[in-house]
Amino acid sequence: MSMQSLTITPEEVHAPAGPPGARPDWLEAVTEYVQRAAAEGELVTLTSKRRMMTPAQVADAIGVSRSTISRRIAAGELRAVKVGNRNRIPFEEFERFWRATMSDVVELTRDDIRADLFGGR
Repeated sequence: MSMQSLTITPEEVHAPAGPPGARPDWLEAVTEYVQRAAAEGELVTLTSKRRMMTPAQVADAIGVSRSTISRRIAAGELRAVKVGNRNRIPFEEFERFWRATMSDVVELTRDDIRADLFGGR
């Protein structure tokens, strides 16, 4: 079989569905994968794993340095788990941290944005 694995992200599963009654694209891909494997007499095992990010990936996504993320982890502002001797941030924690960070940015710049858009303060 040419395809050894198939990865479906939570975003694909939660994406808006197509026309009523139609199967979503991710489910269509799973069906085709299983049918192909069955035709070749292969066993299919479905597994899931928690999506994790490195501090560098979180830093890139937010637009700060990796050391800033490391300091936030050390301060307890961003929860990380140790995998060996490395920090990994669960994706849900990244999303929570990103929302909180963006809320802070919005709060800090709200008056300036309003002044730019509508003039004055």
